[in-house]
Amino acid sequence: MAEIELRIDRLEQLFDSLDPAPFHAKALDRYADAYLRDSAGERSSLHNLSISIHGPVSLTNCLNDIAAGIHAHYKLASQQAERRHRRKRRIGRVALIAGTVILVVALYLRTWVETIGGSLGEVLAEGLLILAWVALWRPIETIGFDSWESRQERRLLLALAKVPVRHVVVS
Repeated sequence: MAEIELRIDRLEQLFDSLDPAPFHAKALDRYADAYLRDSAGERSSLHNLSISIHGPVSLTNCLNDIAAGIHAHYKLASQQAERRHRRKRRIGRVALIAGTVILVVALYLRTWVETIGGSLGEVLAEGLLILAWVALWRPIETIGFDSWESRQERRLLLALAKVPVRHVVVS
């Protein structure tokens, strides 16, 4: 079992002190959030992931609030990541259409410019060829590579939204 250990002395260390919501709906402290994300991201597998809160016995009564707060925080983060992913996919599809149009137009212009001949014609033709392929760079990056990274982030957030939380009493 992959266990993330977190040591706190009081409940306020785990949650954002500026968030007025009750603990089960409160945002996590940004340092706690970063630590939990980084620690979970270092694991080779997100299966059997758990969080151990090491702290005083007084935190035992708050364990349900702590678990609910962690789960709510990462459920919201997961929903936000999913919305960002869908928006990027839409933008990627539009960019792919625009890039393809630019590719076709640039290649058509290239064949026309090649008829000019001479070094000016060659330079312009090569410039249009480069433009044609660069126009597809961002769509391919967005649809191909960013999607993979986004999938990893969404898997991590979903795992943290369901992770079991236990309390280890530290004297």
